[in-house]
Amino acid sequence: ETPEEGGDLTVTALYTSATWSWAGFKGAELFALGAARWVFRVTNVFLGLSRLLRPSFPSLRHGLAQRHAMFDRIVATSGCQRVLELASGLSRRGAALAGDPALEYVELDLPAMVGHKVQLLERSDAGRAVLARPNHRIVAGDATETDLDGLMPGPGAVVVLAEGLLMYLDADAQRALWARIAALVAARPGSAFAFDLVPVAEQPPPGRVGRFLERLMKRFTKGQSFDRDPRDRHVIRQELLDLGFPRVELLEPRDVGEAWGLPYLKVPTQQLLFYCPPSGGSVRASASGRQTPRR
Repeated sequence: ETPEEGGDLTVTALYTSATWSWAGFKGAELFALGAARWVFRVTNVFLGLSRLLRPSFPSLRHGLAQRHAMFDRIVATSGCQRVLELASGLSRRGAALAGDPALEYVELDLPAMVGHKVQLLERSDAGRAVLARPNHRIVAGDATETDLDGLMPGPGAVVVLAEGLLMYLDADAQRALWARIAALVAARPGSAFAFDLVPVAEQPPPGRVGRFLERLMKRFTKGQSFDRDPRDRHVIRQELLDLGFPRVELLEPRDVGEAWGLPYLKVPTQQLLFYCPPSGGSVRASASGRQTPRR
């Protein structure tokens, strides 16, 4: 099996899809691709070489599994019965969680990605059952341009997720997106917002292997790479507060992992989630309602 099976899917979408399968997340089997397994194996070989030279270098696949479990946890503890996932890619979260008919789940991604995702679901009876759910929609659109308010009409509280998106946007695009989400959240009392972003200043130097992998990613994504601006976590947090989010929590696996039952806590990882919880809410210490994959 070769990468061509994945068509124009980005290497990052393929890698994360394979990570959800590897980590045992419910619903990941619906999006299995040979191309994803190929990308996963090859990338891990190069990353393994890098960790031989620097054993403390964060493990990508273990960190992504922790990150994905943290977003699941936020949905479970937010108190919201409506979810809007931006740039959802091949995330299995909607397929897994929208099995609860009381939960409204809307996914948004670019048309090509949505087309791939629908095709993958159409391959199986279980996938077609996901597509038939009235409480689950997969919508084509650009998160930086689409009318988010129109995606979630009505006053009900919404938890907005942006997993693996913000690292591709420059500072101005990030602030513009946050402002639109802040307006959506403010209009729906009890709503919340979560995204991940490790500031460049906190990331370890990539080394030769990391630079090779970045060049490889650019090849697969037609030149797109991660944004590299100098803001630290405290500057970003203040920007969110200035935009009207009443509180911003900074969540890392090392701080909440034990309480949340996150997987792979003995493996060096690096993840940082910014969580703007509902007024009076928090997920930092609570261990209830957790949903984690196998270890």
